[in-house]
Amino acid sequence: MSRARGSSERTLVLLHGWSQSRAMFDRVIPMLARHYRVVSYDQRGHGESGHPTHGARIARLARDLDELLTHLHIEQADFAGHSMGASVLWSYLDLFGSAKVSSLIIIDQPSACTILPWLDPAEAAKVGAIVDFPGAEAFCKGVLGPDAASVRRDFLVSMLTRQISSEDLEWLYQENLKLDGGFGSRLLLDHIMQDWRDVLPRIDVPTLVIAGEVSHVNPASQKWSAERIPGAQLRTFTAEEGGAHFPFFERPEPFAVALRSFLDAQPAPRTRARAVS
Repeated sequence: MSRARGSSERTLVLLHGWSQSRAMFDRVIPMLARHYRVVSYDQRGHGESGHPTHGARIARLARDLDELLTHLHIEQADFAGHSMGASVLWSYLDLFGSAKVSSLIIIDQPSACTILPWLDPAEAAKVGAIVDFPGAEAFCKGVLGPDAASVRRDFLVSMLTRQISSEDLEWLYQENLKLDGGFGSRLLLDHIMQDWRDVLPRIDVPTLVIAGEVSHVNPASQKWSAERIPGAQLRTFTAEEGGAHFPFFERPEPFAVALRSFLDAQPAPRTRARAVS
């Protein structure tokens, strides 16, 4: 399920994270749609989209994005990916190149989530990898187990500021539950086992990396990513600006201002052919 709002020379495509939905962006979209055509959509298995039993892989979600762009006749756009949505964008660039990408906005996502065998502890800490293999297995099993409801709720709470209202928390939680646990567990494992560090230096479009001062994602890891993407900018949201994992939901106003400042500084979209190779 996708929605397009606003009318402008620029098109901004928003990608949500794991176990989230396009509705998470509904507070910020009206602020952006005054200036851009904004497209948001529920990724496979999430929200109001179809819930197939196959395709629980980041690469399949990247292919879904490519098919959506074709369906909507989008020849070039700016892309913002939140959390797992950033991984989908990295996969998209890796698979399809950047011919359709005017600019990139990465929202609070490490380039590697899990402490993989080729990462020593110091290197893992720099890139934001905080989960070891036993921890990854335990969480994926937890999403499937008898305590799945509390596991998922506790995980959601860990990504929000303490100021979140009970009403907002409950709404977010119900959106999370639209993702089936079986599909979600398989997709989660595929997501957190990826290592996108080799993609970062090959990104050849203007990029904004967004971090949260009080996010469960170490803001230093976002600085590390920004330093490896040629010419990338870094914007760290403070706690007062909703700077946990969902700044566009908790404090949409400063988030919209930051995106507008970045996007309005970019040249008008034009046809070009590039590839991340």
